[in-house]
Formats: sequence, structure tokens, C-alpha cells
Amino acid sequence: MDLLKSKATRRHNTINHQCFVKCVAAVLAGICIGYWILTRFEITLWKPVYPLNILLVGDWGRDGSHNQSLVATQMGKVGEKLAIDFVISTGDNFYDTGLSGIGDPQFATSFTNIYTAPSLQKRWYAVLGNHDYMGNVLAQLDAALVLRDHRWFCRRQYQLKRYLCQPPLSGLCNYAVDFFFIDTTPFINEYSLPGIHEMFDWRGLAPRDIQLQHQMKALDQALEQSTATWKIVVGHHTIRSFGHHGDSKDLISKVLPILEAHGVNAYINGHDHCLQHIKSNDSKVHFLTSGGGSKAWQGIQKAKKSELHFAYDGQGFLAMSLNERSLNFDFYDAFGNNLHSIHIGK
Repeated sequence: MDLLKSKATRRHNTINHQCFVKCVAAVLAGICIGYWILTRFEITLWKPVYPLNILLVGDWGRDGSHNQSLVATQMGKVGEKLAIDFVISTGDNFYDTGLSGIGDPQFATSFTNIYTAPSLQKRWYAVLGNHDYMGNVLAQLDAALVLRDHRWFCRRQYQLKRYLCQPPLSGLCNYAVDFFFIDTTPFINEYSLPGIHEMFDWRGLAPRDIQLQHQMKALDQALEQSTATWKIVVGHHTIRSFGHHGDSKDLISKVLPILEAHGVNAYINGHDHCLQHIKSNDSKVHFLTSGGGSKAWQGIQKAKKSELHFAYDGQGFLAMSLNERSLNFDFYDAFGNNLHSIHIGK
């Protein structure tokens, strides 16, 4: 009897010990899970959320040569990481003389067949560059190109609004960004000189003085009416640059005063085949160059460190992320390295 009682006692103690171990394990697991949830919650709580993410590239259309394909690959990777909403092209979309017509094979060999990454199958908002004007300029503006590639959207001058509402209030807030796309080629005096003027396709435009007055008035009125949190202007030619072409005196005299009068946050361009960030103390506008879509290495001029915050004389592209409080830019090279970051806060 004592032997049976002893065995029962040992069995009971073993069961109690096992229960104790399981309880301790459960408590520790609960603590770990609770800590993990808290940690995840804290990370999510402090991580900025950007309702709008964009890539910007310019001076690219060379049938994949001059590292265009390499830049396109890295754009696809960054685009996937950011879950981009669309792409902006800063002009000179097809080299050397634009498109010959709506059926030009180069539309496929320099665009459709190059930017093939899933993340880049979004709308491409493009402006015209000077090289685009050297071909059939009306072809790039023709809706028939959309039938060839649904992503394509190109106009001379237009405006795009996107709201910056955080989930779950998407589309129900007053925070927004307004993009103003302008046609800079007609502003350049050099292109109107005898012997040069004839190299460009000016069809569809009013006489130059009238066209410029109309475009400046339209931009001035649109910026004045805008109540957006952020205002960004996109054009092909530089306003401020330390690249190969340098500053554009024509745009400095005609366009820059309009931008400064209406609190534009950034002007983004191509034309110089490099990446740049310029910000001087006498202007609130940030000048960003994203013209490294293919052929590059044209040289960077000497500049004051107080003005030229970043310059890269090579291929690459620009990423932009926005919310109601932050406007962020990141420059990437053709290998996907993040070269320079900009944060503009409200």
C-alpha cells in the first residue's frame, strides 16, 4: 500500500511539475508576444507614411544604350520598394531628333521595351525637351501613342493634383500637391535665331511672343489659384544649373519670378545630363536636375558650396515621397546607390 501511495505521489508531483513548466512557458511566450506586438506597434507608430511616391527621370530615349537599360533596371527596383504611383519624364524623351511619327519604332525600342519592370507599369507624365522638338513634335502629343502603350501622357502645358490623405481618410482631406508642367523650349532665345529656328518643329504654337505670354499668364494664374500643401513645377530646361548648359537666363527672367511670387517649393528639370540639387539663400525654390536617364558625363562647373548642395556627373534618377508634412527627394545612380537625400518640412 505504501509503495502504491509513493508511486501516486511521485506521479502527482511529476504532473504538477509539467503543469508548472507549461505555465511558465506560456507566461514567457505571452510576454515575448506582447513585447513583439508593442515593438511592432512602436515602429509602425513612428514610421512616416507617404501617400504619394514618384520617380523622375529625364534625357533617356536611346534604345537602351548609354546605360539607359541599367538606369531602367534600378528604377524598377526602387519603384517596387516605394510602391510608386507614377513616373515623371523631364523631357528629351527620344534622341536625337524626337519621333518621326506615331508609328516610329523608337517609341517601343526606347520606352516600351526598356521600362519593363512591374513597378514602372504606371502612368508616365512627360514634358517635351528641345530634342523632342527636332522631330515630329505632334507625334508625342498624339493620343494614338496611348494605344501603343497605355502609360504614355504628354502635353505642352498641364496641371496635375494629387491628394495626400493618410489611410483611412484617403481622398477626404485638404492636403494635396499640385504639379505644374510647362513647355520650356519656346522660351529659349537661341532656338529662335536664323539657321537654328528651322531645326525645330513649331507646329501647333502661336507666334513666339504670344505663346510665351499665354504660357506665363496661365502658369501665374494656376499657381495663384492653387491652395495645395506643396507646389512643384516641372520643365525640361534648367533655371539654375552648374552642369554643362548652366543657368537659363531666359527662364530666370521670365519664369523664376512667377515661381518665387507664389511659393513654389521645387522646380525639377532635365536638359543637363546629370543629377543636381541647388538651393541659394536668396530664393525659397529648390532646383533639382534629373537628366541622367542615359548619356551623361558632360562635366560640372565650379560652384559655391552655399548654393550647390549636391551634383553627380553621371547617370541616375530621382525619387520623391510626400505627405502633408514632408517633401522628400532621393537621388540614385545607375547602380541603385542612394547618393543624396533632401527633406523639406512644413
